[in-house]
Amino acid sequence: MRAYKYNKQAGALQEAMAPQASSASMAPPADSYVAAHATYDNLPALLPAGGKPPSDGRDPHRHRPRFSMFFYAVEEGQRILVTSRSGAMEVVEGPRRLWRPGRRFSVMDHYVAHPGEFLIVRFRDGRQEHLSGPAHCWLDPRVHLSVDKEDAVQISNKEAVVVYNEKGDDVRRRIVHGPATFVPGPGEWLHTFSWHGSRGGLKVPNALVFQKLWLMPDQMYHDVPDVRTADDAVLTIKLMLFFELVDIDKMLVSTHDPIGDFINSATSDVVEYLSRHGFEAFKANAEQLNAVETYRQLVTRAEQVGYRINKVVYRGYGAPPSLQKMHDEATQSRTRLQLERATQQQAQELEDLKLERDLGRAAKHRAEAAQEVEHRLRVADIEREAELRADAQRRQAERAQRESDEQLRGALAAEEDARRLAHVQALGALGVDLTRYLTQGRPDQIIELRGGEGASNHLHMRARRREEG
Repeated sequence: MRAYKYNKQAGALQEAMAPQASSASMAPPADSYVAAHATYDNLPALLPAGGKPPSDGRDPHRHRPRFSMFFYAVEEGQRILVTSRSGAMEVVEGPRRLWRPGRRFSVMDHYVAHPGEFLIVRFRDGRQEHLSGPAHCWLDPRVHLSVDKEDAVQISNKEAVVVYNEKGDDVRRRIVHGPATFVPGPGEWLHTFSWHGSRGGLKVPNALVFQKLWLMPDQMYHDVPDVRTADDAVLTIKLMLFFELVDIDKMLVSTHDPIGDFINSATSDVVEYLSRHGFEAFKANAEQLNAVETYRQLVTRAEQVGYRINKVVYRGYGAPPSLQKMHDEATQSRTRLQLERATQQQAQELEDLKLERDLGRAAKHRAEAAQEVEHRLRVADIEREAELRADAQRRQAERAQRESDEQLRGALAAEEDARRLAHVQALGALGVDLTRYLTQGRPDQIIELRGGEGASNHLHMRARRREEG
């Protein structure tokens, strides 16, 4: 049974959060599971300078022999094995005071397992027993061959271990899910996985050695080097793969290294994609490398081995120095042209703005002038209408005055005619010859008619109103 320790701060997620260490300082590699699952075989490499190896479970409080010439004292809490001259052995537990002559005394080792630990007790008859902590055992050489302490496997949530159990010729497998503290029974062992991992910035086989599977979503960096485009440009494509283990049984029967399968499938998909695109077309359509649909072989292989690809992130590309230099120069040229274009465009926009403002001001001036002219015309119309109304009122007043004067004169003339008629009638009543009276003196009007033979003369007389002087 090999013991494995687990560091919750390490694991596959650490690869995405921390930069890669150099190959000289990688003990163990900082990839998905190596730093998370370290064996006692490589534990000294993980300990600081001057560190002590982990305890083997032996009680540090050892029995200090207290004896005299005739007596041997066993302290309380201790056990010794007493061998007589006949070879018989007896276990004595303190506190005891024993007769010493003719006896040999051997201190018994005391092994202790705390919670999260267990003791492996191997018997001389071939049996083996595992005691889960808290537990203890006194090593009795009569029945025990050895006692070792091991750490129980701490299985967190979303973790699992694959356990094999051997009984005779029958070997069975089961999966233990967390959260749990797993103590293997006699004849049981854990499946040890050995997958591809990062070492010195490269993915190499057997770099990940671990026993606990992660069922939570995980991710890893993957660079595909020396990929040729359709126009023979050599690039290095940088990806990040997000995956999740969904079926452990399918993974166990379908592959021995799913990470290696992901690397090969993703590489094949990238090579196929770039072989259909030139360098410029690749840059123009680089966002397609973020689509899971682009990685058909990767998705298919992941489903076959019990994984699910959640997402693929395109992190950019690398190019050889010559191509990168050409690309940098082209980028600088494009940037310079874009800056010049932007400068010219800003100058043109400034001129357009000035012209637009000038036209706006001219339009405002014209509008103000038109409003002023329109105002003057309205004022003139109002004045003319006022004059016309005043003239009409004046003419109406004059006409009314004339009518009033005519009425007054008519009334006065009627009154005068009535007075004269009354006077003439009075004279006629007195016997005065009215004809002679009325025609005396110079006539008012003399009318002379002349005409030839056959001429027809017409005379229209209009009474003439006598005006008093």
